[in-house]
Amino acid sequence: MSTRRARRPRILIAHRDAAWVDQAKGRLESLGYAVTECLEPDWTPDLLAGSRPYDLAAVTSELDPAAQATILKLVRDRKTATKILLLLDELDSATLHFKGPDGILTHRISRDNIHDFAVAVAAAVGVPSRKPEA
Repeated sequence: MSTRRARRPRILIAHRDAAWVDQAKGRLESLGYAVTECLEPDWTPDLLAGSRPYDLAAVTSELDPAAQATILKLVRDRKTATKILLLLDELDSATLHFKGPDGILTHRISRDNIHDFAVAVAAAVGVPSRKPEA
């Protein structure tokens, strides 16, 4: 019998709304994800290019254009294996178009339903496995 634990999926949440990030982080951690929060979303490119790998980065659409371009370049050049989930605010009417096989996911966030966000994360990276109880 092995005592090795399965690796928990690592999620980065980059958004300026501390209350929403706290709720989303709590929900994901309760499901078994390892979550890192970043309240300065413009730091996201540095975090994605760093030595700590993430399975998914949920990033606000309200980024500095240079940060957006850097993230897209990291994905396009395959310098990160992190899946990107672009968070659109409830009132954001942006339409996003991407060419090529590099899938960037989008999710419209709502203060009222963190559950939908957790479902989107699970759909993108899978559900963490729970160690069976003895």
